[in-house]
Amino acid sequence: MLKPIVISVCVLLVVQHVNAAKSCYSGQNQRYAEKQCSSGSLDLEYVCQTFTCEGGKSPFTLRTCARKNMGCIAGPRICQFSGGKGQCQRCDKDLCNR
Repeated sequence: MLKPIVISVCVLLVVQHVNAAKSCYSGQNQRYAEKQCSSGSLDLEYVCQTFTCEGGKSPFTLRTCARKNMGCIAGPRICQFSGGKGQCQRCDKDLCNR
C-alpha cells in the first residue's frame, strides 16, 4: 500500500525538476505577450524560442513556444527570402525568451 504512494511522490518530484517551459512570450518584434505553451499535454515537452532576422529587406524578431524536438521553422524561410541572416535561440525556463 505504501509503495504506490512513494512511487507517485517520486514521479511528481522528477516532473517538477525537468527543464521545460510552461509559458513563453509569443509575438513579433515589440508586440509580444505571455502565452501558455501546453494545451493539456505534459509541460515537459516545451521550450521558448526567439528567432532574430538581421539585415535584408525586413529585419524582425519572432518569439514563441515550441516542442523540444522542433527547431525554428517559419522564421528562417522568411528571413532567407528577404535576404537577411537569422539566428534561433532556445531556452527552457518560463518567459525566458524576452
